[in-house]
Amino acid sequence: EAQEIKEFNQAQDIRKATQELQKKAEAERKISMEVYGQVSAGYYDASNMTSSPRDVSGISDQPKGNNRIGLRLGRELDDEVRAVITLESNFSTRTGALGRDAGGYAYTKGGHPVFDREANFRLISKEKGTLIIGRGANLQNDLNSAFDARQNWNFGGLKPIGRYAGFHGASGINRADKMIRYISPAVEGVVLDAAVSLGGAPEDEQTGTNYYLGGRYKQGGLELGYNHVEAKLSNSAEVNNRADFIAAKYTLDKITLNAGFVMTRNPSSPVGGTFSSSVAAGRVDADTVFAGALYRFMPALSWNAGWYQVHDKSSSRGKNDLAMFATGLTWSPYKEWDFFIDYATVSREKDATAGFTLYDKWVPDTATEGTGYAESKKGQSGVSVGTLFRF
Repeated sequence: EAQEIKEFNQAQDIRKATQELQKKAEAERKISMEVYGQVSAGYYDASNMTSSPRDVSGISDQPKGNNRIGLRLGRELDDEVRAVITLESNFSTRTGALGRDAGGYAYTKGGHPVFDREANFRLISKEKGTLIIGRGANLQNDLNSAFDARQNWNFGGLKPIGRYAGFHGASGINRADKMIRYISPAVEGVVLDAAVSLGGAPEDEQTGTNYYLGGRYKQGGLELGYNHVEAKLSNSAEVNNRADFIAAKYTLDKITLNAGFVMTRNPSSPVGGTFSSSVAAGRVDADTVFAGALYRFMPALSWNAGWYQVHDKSSSRGKNDLAMFATGLTWSPYKEWDFFIDYATVSREKDATAGFTLYDKWVPDTATEGTGYAESKKGQSGVSVGTLFRF
């Protein structure tokens, strides 16, 4: 009888311990909430920044990375799968505007969606990969940042070059609406990435239907990236933007070197070298090459430099060639805070027909719709100083 009582008590103890573990597991799987973002602002002085042309200076908005604020809700569904909802928006420190291109072109047709950066649901599994459904960034956006020594910055980085040459834009090239994206788990350093953006417009269900396919490879200090984009951004009968992006970088001790090549084509537009830095479709036939370096003097201080060249291959044959060099110092006394000073210069052909600005989506404070904010067709140079804070 004593033995039975002992065994009964042991069973009770095991049952209680199991219940406690179950309660703990359930508590860990409750919804977590995170508010995050970053703010970048400073001062700039640059030449030939408008079609006038006009030299400008003043308070800058998001010269390094885009200002953003986001809300992330997550829950552990089981030991293997986590569900996450992300809502993220751009915002302007100069005007307080919220939503798409808040700090850039104030005249974007169709309004300014609040959650312009991210509005999606994702399932994350270490063994099976990540599934993302909704509006968000695609692989092109990730590669632009990962393989640019200047981290795809707005001032003198790959971002203004990409918008000019048609492989970076909010209309479907680097971010997409109604997107289904799958990112595979890493296998021997290889991660595959594929997505489709389901379109649809009155009388044309194919408009906005975009496809993305590529991946990344990382082994030791070497990293490679490739992405192919086919984006149907208008109601023409065929795909009207194709981009192939391939890049590499190598890190050895304190230095990281990078290089890349991008081929951008717009087969459905009339050939004529009509470059556009504000329309994602680009209307271009161009090849872009870029290279750069990042050197870390110490964990808190680094130097970067990037060289970017766009070759106009349309019927204008070279008129809209563009070369940009940018360099800068970044001091990060805290992991959340950067202070930076940058210099960028751009050379253009004297008979260029396409506008460009080395400060992506820059608009003068005095601009009015239809006048005053057209981009320059001349060479430019400028200096930017500022700070970026992450939270």
